[in-house]
Amino acid sequence: MIRRVVALMGTMFTVLSCTRTSVSPTPTPNAPSAPSRAAGQAPAAGGARRPTPPSRDSLARLRAPFVAQVMSQIAGRENQPAEQVFKNIQILKGLTAGDLVQKMDKEYSAALSWNCTNCHRFAPQGDFASDTSSDKKRARFMQQMVNVINTEQLPKLYPRNTPQVSCATCHRGYNEPPAAQYLIPERGQPGGPPAFGGRPGQ
Repeated sequence: MIRRVVALMGTMFTVLSCTRTSVSPTPTPNAPSAPSRAAGQAPAAGGARRPTPPSRDSLARLRAPFVAQVMSQIAGRENQPAEQVFKNIQILKGLTAGDLVQKMDKEYSAALSWNCTNCHRFAPQGDFASDTSSDKKRARFMQQMVNVINTEQLPKLYPRNTPQVSCATCHRGYNEPPAAQYLIPERGQPGGPPAFGGRPGQ
């Protein structure tokens, strides 16, 4: 009885294995094999694929239309002083109009992960001069603070090759500068405080 069951199962297995369709394609002679790539990789030069790093600035695409709009409006005047091209320039006098726009986009906004409308509430209506936002007033104060650090304090510490700070020095992509525990590696980790009873990184 057992032999019959075993024989019957063997026959069924043989039939099924012979009629099952192979999932792997039949290789074509002399056909070049396509290089494998991970998902999310973008093509590089020569057809090779390289990973595309994600942007840390999540609002860059939202700012892009505003930046394009302003740059279009000041076309031909990008190299003129910002205070002659724009209204209500109080702190950033001396920059060119084009540099001012880039500073707002690449430095201020990227450092805080902000959109233009955080400071310019009426940007959608084309009004960038309005002072209705308290964030815009705070940004002016913060720029004055950065100026004092860069022009008065740091030169005292480093008379030669004086380093410079910027918004990103403290904000690091956050609206508010992150607390120290988010910047310092955990105890015992490389670069962090020493483990109890051990040396750093142990």
